[in-house]
Amino acid sequence: MRKPSESYLKLKKTTDKILSGAGLVVLSPIFAGIAIAIKLEDGITAPVFFKQKRVGIHKSHFMLYKFRSMQTDTPHDAPTHLLSDPEQYLTGTGRWLRKTSLDELPQLLNIFQGDMAVVGPRPALWNQYDLLEERDKYGANDIRPGLTGWAQIHGRDELGISEKARLDGYYVRHLNMFMDMRCILGTIRSVLKSEGVVEGGTGARCMQNCNKKKLLIVTNHSYMLYRFRKELIQRLMEEYEVVISTPFVGHEENLQELGAHCIETEVDRRSVNPVTDLRLLRTYKKILKRENPDLVITYSIKPNIYAGYLCGKMKIPFLTNVQGLGTAFQKPVLSDMVTVMYRTALRKVEKVIFENQANAQEFKKRRILSEEKEVVLHGAGINLEEYRYRFYPNNEKIHFLYLGRIMKEKGMDELFGAIERLRKDGCEFVLDLVGFFEEEYRKKVEHLQKEGIVRFYGFQEDPRPFYAQADCVVLPSYHEGMSNVLLEAAASGRAIITTDIPGCREAVDNGKSGMLCRVKSADSLYKAMKRFTELSRDKREAIGKAGREKMEKEFDKNQVVEETVKVITGNRSKQERGRL
Repeated sequence: MRKPSESYLKLKKTTDKILSGAGLVVLSPIFAGIAIAIKLEDGITAPVFFKQKRVGIHKSHFMLYKFRSMQTDTPHDAPTHLLSDPEQYLTGTGRWLRKTSLDELPQLLNIFQGDMAVVGPRPALWNQYDLLEERDKYGANDIRPGLTGWAQIHGRDELGISEKARLDGYYVRHLNMFMDMRCILGTIRSVLKSEGVVEGGTGARCMQNCNKKKLLIVTNHSYMLYRFRKELIQRLMEEYEVVISTPFVGHEENLQELGAHCIETEVDRRSVNPVTDLRLLRTYKKILKRENPDLVITYSIKPNIYAGYLCGKMKIPFLTNVQGLGTAFQKPVLSDMVTVMYRTALRKVEKVIFENQANAQEFKKRRILSEEKEVVLHGAGINLEEYRYRFYPNNEKIHFLYLGRIMKEKGMDELFGAIERLRKDGCEFVLDLVGFFEEEYRKKVEHLQKEGIVRFYGFQEDPRPFYAQADCVVLPSYHEGMSNVLLEAAASGRAIITTDIPGCREAVDNGKSGMLCRVKSADSLYKAMKRFTELSRDKREAIGKAGREKMEKEFDKNQVVEETVKVITGNRSKQERGRL
């Protein structure tokens, strides 16, 4: 577990002391006004402040201060969410103080004394053993509690115990100045909107979901899941409480903002180490036992095999998504082993969703799956609103664009070979590279940059500006499930040159919206790119428009989402009828 920087923790403590001291001075008129309001409502002898034993750093205890918002006969050490009707105890002034969070202001004194920080996990009551136990799992009891925190701006009173502890753990792992600033800015927004304040507290969101069945999504990449499946998740949340098991590699916060509960799960995608994989198997078993989902959906090879196998053993209904065969099916010994593992894992699967017909046929040929369990859809589809048609550019030189990981299996050797031949022919063009490269291609990319053939932009969160400036998108990949890059390019109105393989050919009408070349053939790729450079601008633009029309007709995200939901919910209904 990553520990926060000691130097930053020292800086944070000093900064907290300065800020809290200044706050006590500057806000003293507000303190006086609130004290007067409490006295006017409850009488001159009524206490202004409320003191309560809370848990500090390393589970030490301290007395926390608040403005009193409840009647003096309220049970003192009971968490608000355990009171049968917390509203009955609130005073008139207290209701307003809680809504605006002004009741928390006296904790500036706790911060000045060093018991608390401005930002950190909210201090638990001394007897909230369930929360403390959950926080122990994430190291969240080993830093000073805060006036506000990451969990506070992601649901506050609406969060359940496990979700709150997990968010506190996320804060601890990412504790730095940038994270603290995000919490402070998020708190200002939440306070202004009164977000997350629910009397009756912890777990109110869970109560809202209690009538929904629970769906667990198991994947190996939060970034890819959000980028290409967020619309499906939003649609599924209409009918399910959605929990996602994934490594946190980007966009996990966006998934949480959609309303999903994310469980950080370490998955080594490329490792074939049996010890590592056994550990993952145990992790999935714990998650399945704890979450007890009504349905599981898996994405990518390790979740498909390990989570799928466990679902079959534990009699949990599950569906699997095969997004491509990957390198595991390219290597002879590994291929045989993966075939056996898939065959074992998918014995009790309800449906397997493929992104192209060839992958489904391969599973059938290897006797992994029977035909009645296969479904072929158009990948994840493409959001035609997000990827709008872009007017064709007037570039001085033709811009070829490669967008993706710069690695051998994406056809980099063939691409670099083709552009060097084009350069020798005297063709006027530029190759824009967007993505990150594997180390073996560093020198090659740097050399091509110096030659003026390549412009390297690194990884980019938003690829749309690069599609807009491109004349043609090139993807000479060796294998794909369904290339989202090609769908995005075509939706943007750009011509495509790609290999004639499953997962690429489906995105192109050869000769109309793009060109297909032979896989692993630099010569075939060169000839396709050469032909493209010889086309007029009007012809290149027409090819791009044909690609947009194809996306609208066949790959509309809304249509693909509804087809996917129909597979999931339709299959569920059938199974439920069978139980009656």
